[in-house]
Amino acid sequence: MSRKSLVLVLIASTLLSCSQPPPSRSNPQLLQDAERAMLQANYEKAAGHYESFLAENPGDAQRAEIRLQIGKCRLGAGQPELAVRAFDQALLEQPPAHVRWEILFRRAVAYRMQGDSARAVEGFRAVAAAPSGERGRSITNDELAYEHAVALFRAGNFGGGQAELRRVSLTGPYGKMAAPRLGLTSYTIQVGAFGREDDARAEAGKLNGTIRQVTGAPTLYLVLVGSFARYDDAQRELQRLQRQGFTDAFILP
Repeated sequence: MSRKSLVLVLIASTLLSCSQPPPSRSNPQLLQDAERAMLQANYEKAAGHYESFLAENPGDAQRAEIRLQIGKCRLGAGQPELAVRAFDQALLEQPPAHVRWEILFRRAVAYRMQGDSARAVEGFRAVAAAPSGERGRSITNDELAYEHAVALFRAGNFGGGQAELRRVSLTGPYGKMAAPRLGLTSYTIQVGAFGREDDARAEAGKLNGTIRQVTGAPTLYLVLVGSFARYDDAQRELQRLQRQGFTDAFILP
């Protein structure tokens, strides 16, 4: 075949491939079922539907986004190890920039849930340094600052955590979680939150705890127990309190 003929064949094949419609999806109803289950907070079911769809459509153009959704389902189900695995698989799909940054952010959240504070902090720092236009709208500044702060606290960097918390709008959706942590210099345990100061003082008296007022709408009085330099020490005290019946207690920050 002459060189001219070969060029004509290549051009013809290119035009033919461009004119062909994209491959149809097999069983697209699985995606709708997954989204419905996710909205209902049935994360295990949603992840199963997403995974079934990818098994039938391994070359789908949106496979990175679907793997991201699987990771988010695993986070919602409290399975950070499986979430990290899904996010790592999503990154291998060479996703577009805004998807990539969300994957890195959600993976950092999973690392924090696993107790791997170093990787969590590294991930949040990378996302914070990304151009804001590339991050897209799926990661708000408040969510990023709050999650970064919690990871820094877990790593023992209280100064850095407080600096990140001050970036969070106290009137936004993360404000209620940020406010009790502002100003803390060590781990403590919140065993209750009351609308009346007298009720809070009565509860604190039973536990030799302290009261902290958090202004807002409405004003709350938090009952706090202990001051711990290490997260492991706070965790042991939390377990002791939970055995005593304070099942809603949790560690701050």
